[in-house]
Amino acid sequence: MAAVCAACSRSRNPVERVAFLPFENLTGDATLDWIAAAGPKIVTDQLLGSSFSTASAIVPVQVGALRDAYASGATQLVHGYFEKRSQALHFEFVVEDAQTHKALQTVAGDGDVLPVFDRLARQIGTGAHPFSSTNPQAVSAWGSGDNEKAVSLDPAFGAAWLSWAQSRAAAGDKQQASEIVARALRQPALQSPVDRARLEFVSASLRQDGPAQQQALKALSQLMPHDSVLLRQLATEEMNARRFSEAARYYQDVIREDPDDTELWNLLGYAQAFAGDVASAQKSLERYGRDPSHAANALDSLGEASFLNGKFAEAEKYFLEAHAKSGALLGGGDLLKAAYARWFAGDPAGADQLFLRYAAFRTEQKDPLVPWRQAVWEYSTGRQPAAIARLSNVTGPVANLARTQIELWKDPSKLPHDPAALKQAYERAPPAADGITRVLYAAALAEAGQKDEARKLLVLWPLPGLESDPLLQSFLFPKYLELKRELK
Repeated sequence: MAAVCAACSRSRNPVERVAFLPFENLTGDATLDWIAAAGPKIVTDQLLGSSFSTASAIVPVQVGALRDAYASGATQLVHGYFEKRSQALHFEFVVEDAQTHKALQTVAGDGDVLPVFDRLARQIGTGAHPFSSTNPQAVSAWGSGDNEKAVSLDPAFGAAWLSWAQSRAAAGDKQQASEIVARALRQPALQSPVDRARLEFVSASLRQDGPAQQQALKALSQLMPHDSVLLRQLATEEMNARRFSEAARYYQDVIREDPDDTELWNLLGYAQAFAGDVASAQKSLERYGRDPSHAANALDSLGEASFLNGKFAEAEKYFLEAHAKSGALLGGGDLLKAAYARWFAGDPAGADQLFLRYAAFRTEQKDPLVPWRQAVWEYSTGRQPAAIARLSNVTGPVANLARTQIELWKDPSKLPHDPAALKQAYERAPPAADGITRVLYAAALAEAGQKDEARKLLVLWPLPGLESDPLLQSFLFPKYLELKRELK
C-alpha cells in the first residue's frame, strides 16, 4: 500500500465532509460488482463514530453520484477503481478537494478487500476503527445482499444484521424485522457501537416507542457529533416531543455544522419561540430574513413567534409587514392573523377593519368560502348569533359546509372530548398546528380534574388559521379563553 499526500500543508476545516462515490469494477468479472458498492460502505462505517481531534473531525457520506456529493455539502471526494493484476486485485483511490478538484491524497494497493479498505479508511482518518466483521466470506455475502448468510458466518456482524432488518422493514414485514433486531441485540460480540445504537433505533421505531427512539438517537449523536443529518433528526424529534429548549440546542449544533443553510435559522427561531425565549427567537428569525428570498416568510415567522407568547401589538406589526411584502405568501393569511392580534390587543373595531381587508383580498381571489370565513370570524370573536344568521341563508358551493357548521355550533357536545384520543392526536400534531387539538385536550384534562396538566397546555397562545379541520376553527379561541378563565 502506498500513499502520497498532495496537500500536507493544507489547512483543514473544523469538519471535513468526505463523500465516497461508488468504486469502479474494471475486472470484467460481474461477480465482483459487490465490491464497487460495498467498498464505500465499509470505509464509511469505519469512519463513523471514530475519535478524531476537533481540528480533523470527519463526517463520511456514501453517495451514488457526484451531484449527491455536492448536495451533501462535501468538502472532499473519494473515488477509485479496482482491477485484476496477475490474478490479484489492485486498487487505486484518489481523495480530492471538492471545490478545486486538486488531489489531496492518492492511495494504491494490492491484496484482499478488507485490509485494503481498512488502510484507505485509516489514511483518511487516523482514528478509524475496524469494520464490524473481519470474516471475508461473511462480508462477501453481505455485500452481495445475502444478509442471512452473512450473520450465520459471523453472528457479530452488526452491519449485516442492520441491513437485513432494514430490508425486511422496507418490504413491510415488521414482525420479521423486529425478530432480526432482537436476535442481533442479543449478540454480545457486536463490534461496532454505531451498529448497536442503530439497531436500538430500528427496534424502537418498529415498536413505535418514542422515548426509546430518542434515547437511541442521542446515543448515536454522541458517537457521531458532527453528523448534521442526525442532529437535524434529533432537533425534529425534540420539537415533536415539545422539548423546545432541547430542540433549539440541537438546531444550534446543526447551524455550526451547516452555517450556510439559511432555513435552519427559521427552525431555530420557532424552537426558541415555543420555548418562550422571544428575544432569541427574534434574533434568529431576523437572521433568517436577511436572505431576500426569505424576507416575507421571516416576517410572518416573527409575527407567529410574538403571537404565541401573547405579544399581540408586535405580532400585528410583523403580520402586516409580511402581507405588504408578499400578500400571496399565505393567500392573505397574514391579514387574518393581524386581525386576531388586533382583537386580542383590545381593539375590536380595528380588528374588524383588518378582517374586512382579508375578506376583500379573498374575494379578489374568487374564494367561494368567504361567507363561511366571515361567520367563523364572528363566532370566534364572540358574536355567535350573528355567525349563525350569516350562514343560515347561504347558497351555492358553501351551503353544505354552512349547514354542517351550524349543526356543530348548535350542539358543541359533538366536539371531540375523549382524553386518550385527544392526547394521541395532540402528540401527533406539529406544534405550530396543534391549536384546537391542544385546547380540546386541555378541556378534557380539566374535566377529568387534571387542572395542573391542563394549565400547562395553555401557556402558549394557539395560532389562528392553521387548523386541519375547518369545522373546528371557530371553537379555537372561545374554548381557549373559556379555559383560561376557568383555570385561573
